[in-house]
Amino acid sequence: MRGIAAIIIIVYHCITVYPGIFHVLDGYGRNAFDGGGLSVFLLTTLPPSLLWSGREAVLFFFTLSGFVLTLPFLTTRPPNYVPFLMQRMVRLLPPCIFIVLLIAALLPIIPVGARNATPMTILDYCWFEAPNLWMVLRQALLFGDFYSLNPVLWTLHYEWHASIVFPLLVAVTALGTRVAVPLFLIGAAIAYGELRLTGATGYAMTLYYLPYFAFGSLLARHRAAIRAWIGGLSGGARLGLWVGCYILLKFRWLAPAPAVLDDLVNGAGAALLIALVISSATAQAWLMRGPLPWFGKVSFSLYLVHVPVILLMVELMPAVVPLPVTLLAAALLSLGLAQVMFRTVELPCIQLSRRIAKALARPVQPAGLRTESATS
Repeated sequence: MRGIAAIIIIVYHCITVYPGIFHVLDGYGRNAFDGGGLSVFLLTTLPPSLLWSGREAVLFFFTLSGFVLTLPFLTTRPPNYVPFLMQRMVRLLPPCIFIVLLIAALLPIIPVGARNATPMTILDYCWFEAPNLWMVLRQALLFGDFYSLNPVLWTLHYEWHASIVFPLLVAVTALGTRVAVPLFLIGAAIAYGELRLTGATGYAMTLYYLPYFAFGSLLARHRAAIRAWIGGLSGGARLGLWVGCYILLKFRWLAPAPAVLDDLVNGAGAALLIALVISSATAQAWLMRGPLPWFGKVSFSLYLVHVPVILLMVELMPAVVPLPVTLLAAALLSLGLAQVMFRTVELPCIQLSRRIAKALARPVQPAGLRTESATS
């Protein structure tokens, strides 16, 4: 599922190179019923539009992270805070540092500016200023305000900040759905209010995205009961849930509402999608077919490399090459580079993070016992 979400985001970034498509999809709620016309309806509402639902895929990433990260806390030996945080830090930060330093090193020799800056496209969020040391540090360590070197890092920004408070989040979800959900919704409302009133997107915005991690955490806690409930439904009822999941995921285009409500409904759709998959052996079997497991394995590296590759290809490809060919080449090159980055950067980080977590979690034997053991 993570691999499919990464593919969706690649498709989204490829097609939003086109100004007309960017103008529609970047609106996060414009649809045919607002006068957008048939082309907007086809682009945003019909089932194929799931293939380029970038915002929805990001919220799915957050929800899935909440689900996966909660599972170790539900065992008989839940992780302590320091081993958990160190493992997350080593897992997330080094690949981000690597990609930011690589872009910062290459950017001075890339002929940026070949693209047409008007009308605006997704490309205009990137590489519009020369890198400096402070900017590189802030973006590499995921505490920047804006990620112009690699814009996808904004999601890792909130992934990392959520990791810092994640044990507290798990403790809150342990209080039950009736307590946890209102608390996280209040936090999201506070962050959204700050955004609307001041335009600031500072650290309080982490509160805006915590509900999606909480949705996943609650789903992990109650997964057995959810599987039993869905498994006990009739085939028609389960089909109705799949249809409902689609409606929730496409809500922002079917019934545009304030952004915070659009996102929360999409998050509910992401949680329902995970619930349906973990309750369906058929869906799980389909997800294990062909290259999908490989996409899932390299999804983090693929996510990090694809926008820089798209930018490079658009900047460097001769003008005689049609843009669709350039974008297809960028997507294929991203797949190859993702495998390279996974093997050389991400996999060593995964292995190191596990070793660090294991070493920090190992109980320390009192000095007296060590001495006695050594002399016996």
